[in-house]
Amino acid sequence: MPAFLSQIAEFIDSPVFGTIQIATLSYIGLLWVGIIIWVTRDAINRSQSLLFQTFSILINIAMPVLGLLFYLIVRPTKTNMERYYEDLERRLLLEGSAEKSLTCEKCLTLVEKTFTFCPSCGFKLKKFCPHCNGEFLSQWNICPHCGGEYGKPKKDELKMKVKSVRPRRLIAHRNKLPEKTAVPATEPLEETAQTL
Repeated sequence: MPAFLSQIAEFIDSPVFGTIQIATLSYIGLLWVGIIIWVTRDAINRSQSLLFQTFSILINIAMPVLGLLFYLIVRPTKTNMERYYEDLERRLLLEGSAEKSLTCEKCLTLVEKTFTFCPSCGFKLKKFCPHCNGEFLSQWNICPHCGGEYGKPKKDELKMKVKSVRPRRLIAHRNKLPEKTAVPATEPLEETAQTL
């Protein structure tokens, strides 16, 4: 047997070769775990599909190097955040160029200003003022046409409601009951004045 083959056989049997072998296997194992962690994080950042994420992770567990190459071929080119900002930029540019449109608060779909409801999600885009019946955006609380607050009754309606109900004192005085036990009546004040 040649001398160099006997030297190789002695080196393989030595404890130094065993240490190199353990170090190499440890390095490959750590590299494999690192690839799995990187693919997991990248798949989560690039896709919202749970099926794609799971498949990417499993293929890299089963075939470390080939799985990584396959993943680099099929992975989406842009991250979720990049797609979100591109979509936001596109919508803002469209909104700025087309003054005839507005954005739905709920789903961020671009809709025409004449729409009352979003055709995508059904969200109510506009309100009608109870005072002047003017139309205004749903995020506003005050009507831009008359200045009336949305959700509050008109002052005339409030006055009519107060005039149409008798105060407790008149009922208590008429029935000679203490004020705390008197029950409010729904009779108009004019009839009360006639009976007193």
